[in-house]
Amino acid sequence: MTSRSKTERKLGLFDCIEAPCVDRCAVNQKVPQYMNAVRDGEFDEAVRLTLADNPLASTLGRVCDHLCETTCIRTHLDEPLAIRDIKRFIMEREKHNGAGELVQAKKLKVAIIGAGPGGMAAASELAAAGCEVDIFEMHDYAGGMVGGAIPEFRLPRATFNRDLERLEKLGVRIHFGVKAGRDIHLSRLRGEGYDQVIIMAGAQLGKKLGLEGEDAAGVMDALYFLRRAREGRPAAIGKRVGIIGAGDTAMDCARTAWRQSDSQVSVIYRRSIDQMPADREEVALLTEEGVQVVEMAKPQTLLVEDGKLRALKCRRMEFRGQRDASGRKVPFEVPGDDFEVALDTLILAISQHAILDFFDEEPIATNRWGYIEADPDTFETSVDGVYAGGDVVNDGPSSIVEAVADGRAIAAAILARQPAGADTVVTFDTRELLRKRSIRQWRVPVPHTPLDERNNFNEVVQTYSEHQAQVEAGRCLDCHQYCSLCVGVCPNLALQTWQTPPYSLDLPRLKLGSGGIETGPARKWSVEQAYQIAVVTDLCNECGNCTTFCPTAGEPYRDKPRLYLDQAEFEAQQDNAFMVFGDAGKWSMAARWQGITHRIELNGRLDYRGPLFNARLDPDTFAIDLIEATESIREGDELSLEPAAVMFVLLRGLMQSLPYLPVALPPETADAGRVAHPGYVE
Repeated sequence: MTSRSKTERKLGLFDCIEAPCVDRCAVNQKVPQYMNAVRDGEFDEAVRLTLADNPLASTLGRVCDHLCETTCIRTHLDEPLAIRDIKRFIMEREKHNGAGELVQAKKLKVAIIGAGPGGMAAASELAAAGCEVDIFEMHDYAGGMVGGAIPEFRLPRATFNRDLERLEKLGVRIHFGVKAGRDIHLSRLRGEGYDQVIIMAGAQLGKKLGLEGEDAAGVMDALYFLRRAREGRPAAIGKRVGIIGAGDTAMDCARTAWRQSDSQVSVIYRRSIDQMPADREEVALLTEEGVQVVEMAKPQTLLVEDGKLRALKCRRMEFRGQRDASGRKVPFEVPGDDFEVALDTLILAISQHAILDFFDEEPIATNRWGYIEADPDTFETSVDGVYAGGDVVNDGPSSIVEAVADGRAIAAAILARQPAGADTVVTFDTRELLRKRSIRQWRVPVPHTPLDERNNFNEVVQTYSEHQAQVEAGRCLDCHQYCSLCVGVCPNLALQTWQTPPYSLDLPRLKLGSGGIETGPARKWSVEQAYQIAVVTDLCNECGNCTTFCPTAGEPYRDKPRLYLDQAEFEAQQDNAFMVFGDAGKWSMAARWQGITHRIELNGRLDYRGPLFNARLDPDTFAIDLIEATESIREGDELSLEPAAVMFVLLRGLMQSLPYLPVALPPETADAGRVAHPGYVE
């Protein structure tokens, strides 16, 4: 579980505190904030916080893949927070689903092809900003697979409708029964005055196995089967039903078939059950309901008699110790070890692909898999003003929450909005937080409908009570405010937490001109978080514990400021090396960048000495009192005060918050480079 608990976020010298659940969430939902609101009984505020980032919050409170929970810090202590279930609780306390305050209308008209979760999310963001939005949807309902295929026992229609009603109250128009390629084309939309077009058509066509006999009676596509069930017109199935696949769609098919009849239902999978990509909870419910999983079985042939399916011939698979790039075990065929699974109904739930036949003459680029190539940040296609997201772009089918994230990103690109500013930092009790981390507190069990009451399409997973939700939300460890996991797991105390006030400095751009060093426009440089990490290298044996538990993709013992006590070892470093000197109230620091030493001294003022220039700076504002070039500088060289800023923040923070830290004697003393006397007398 540890490898799954790490995110892809990089680790730098400063400001590494960020809740990993937020980091892993595709829409960057402010999870700790809404957890705190629920814990404190502020449910209206919890609703506001949730909807601020998530226009389909009611839906995702039920069917999000909730990968955020795998990165929860409590994974290392007891059990991750029930993040999705708390979101569900919050959205059931939404008192009204009005549109809120609308901004002044923008003269921007946008067409969206597809009313799935991605299209709905883009429409919500654009309409809230005052744009005129039309969605064109081929079905007579919105939501794509969400609205038309996810079973009622997982997502009641009334729950999805709350998100849809919120969208309609924003003024979004949805045109149902309009099929792209038949009723509309890109060229027509652009000719009708739409400034931007968004393609969110989804992957609506199920993939086949590529085996002979797939057209036989009794073989059907998962989406067809689920849509018929959702519409109340269930497809006819036999007494022996098999499902090929291992994702959430396969689980939905199996559990739906189990409810529709007294059929024997089995899921056929070429790996073992623990390797299934489906939600762990869905797999647990599947087995609890008595659905059989035929593991390590690869379909070989469909056995057909008189045009009807009779059985599926499979080959036994085995693991041989190899894993793929994602970490999953690689299965290998066992030659000659074939067996039959008797079936009269086979549902194919292996994946879907998109139908993109409405481009006309528009030169929209696609990749070798047939999906649209789109910019990974803005989602703009090769045609100006045409965007694409969700299942139709780049790598193909994505999750519901990823489609919502794509829609929001496209809307942001169209509106040319900048990310919101940092949240206001609030005070909190560090000791109380550390106390909470020291005590195991298991997750509040999510209530479920009893097994003997599930022979219907009523919802299985139930909502927390108010008390249960507040207790569960109270387990949150406020990782957006304090982390220091690396400090707690370091056996040698080599990693230390130090504190600093926030700094926001305007660092002028410097360049040597004909008349001396010239200043240009300033750029912002800041350190925003109160708690930082440093590494005392003399105590570090590079065991890697900090890397294992750090929620980022970094290595704290390498990436955080590395403090040295030995002069020779310090000078052997190329980068990220710092040495603190202190004696009789006089403090200074040396640092290494690109194999060159920089120095600062703090003694009522800030003096900086670098390879190209020396400067005297105001330590509060970094205003330049005096600056002079060294002999190494050449005209036109660009200079930076960032090394001085980094050393200043680090040195002052260490001085004020870690006075016990061992330091070296100043360079000008006879014992320069030796560890300073700690101040006691033997």
